[in-house]
Amino acid sequence: MKVLILSNKVPYPARDGSSIAMRSMVEALRLNATEVHLLCLNTRKHFRSSAEIEKHRPPELKLEYFNVNTDLKPLSALSNLLSRQAYHVSRFYQKSLVQRLEALLQAETFDIIQLEGLPMAVYLPLLRKYSKAPLLIRAHNIEYQIWERHLAHEQNPLRKLYLKLQVTRLKRFEKESLEAADAVVFISHQDQEIYRSWGGKSIANTTPCGLNPAEHPPISGTPPKYDVVHLASLDWLPNRQGAEWFLKEVWPLILEARPQTTMGFGGRDMPKEIIALGNQNLWLYPHVENARDFVAHGKVAVIPLLAGSGMRIKLLELLAWGMPTVSTSIGAEGIAIENYKEGILADDPESFAAAVVYLLDGKESRKEMQVQARQFFENHFDNRQLGADLLNFYRTLI
Repeated sequence: MKVLILSNKVPYPARDGSSIAMRSMVEALRLNATEVHLLCLNTRKHFRSSAEIEKHRPPELKLEYFNVNTDLKPLSALSNLLSRQAYHVSRFYQKSLVQRLEALLQAETFDIIQLEGLPMAVYLPLLRKYSKAPLLIRAHNIEYQIWERHLAHEQNPLRKLYLKLQVTRLKRFEKESLEAADAVVFISHQDQEIYRSWGGKSIANTTPCGLNPAEHPPISGTPPKYDVVHLASLDWLPNRQGAEWFLKEVWPLILEARPQTTMGFGGRDMPKEIIALGNQNLWLYPHVENARDFVAHGKVAVIPLLAGSGMRIKLLELLAWGMPTVSTSIGAEGIAIENYKEGILADDPESFAAAVVYLLDGKESRKEMQVQARQFFENHFDNRQLGADLLNFYRTLI
């Protein structure tokens, strides 16, 4: 089978949740002998140099990328008010990719064309014009829901007003795009249920993000440097919001119960407000070279997300590594862990802090959770099997 995939990031190397999900999709298909042609926007925000792309991409993968600037800009954000478009997605319509698609689709045919995430749905009309292949959107989340949840926590009245308008536009675009596709591949059952609650009529499938178990072995034998570890890309607003909530509301409660507790806190694009909090208990790392090695130096990991949608890729990695984890319910969406078995769920500061302390003080509980987490990952998120199941779904569309 020959599949064309469009993405708004280059997933080689994959450094954040969405790019890991994109790489996971490509690898799941490649593990099942599928010819994949991947076209990516190489944005300034998530830029990958040619050298690092070539170092990490599989040599047999047909990969093309286009250097573009999709940054949020005050002037274009204001001018967007005069249109009906959602600024969250309209900035991803790029002339360089348009030109390449026109040429490629007139020269080659594909069995399936898949758009990774809602932003790439801006190319649906162009794809309809030049290809007869079934068009799929892989919904990494319900996009408008992320910003609707963030809206509830926004304090600035002007930003809140602007964001409310954009959420309304984004929701309209999302509904129209999912209906315009021939099929939608959701990452989580919750998102598929939301879509059906709208009255969505496109053919739908749920295929979670997976990983190759051999490439993500359990963490074992690494002497801990910290009691608690956190790692997230703080250039994504929900991650930053959750990190600030944890440090302001949860961390003081943990220190009150266990004054000697230490934490390794990692996050790309760490804001100066967080950097100022560093001390002998809180070790800050604005740049982390290897996520697995960093996490391996902790006893308990935390995912303090208050907004988001889809599937939490960070939790998937932690399960694969067998890492005892405390997360909010939103932080575990899309992965049906059993509370106090594969992880602990807590949504208020007191419960979250108590769960962290419980695991830190319970060595046997941590050991048991390590085994349960890894077993859960192996049973549900093996990428080869997920790819085989997805190909079977593709065949029903051709």
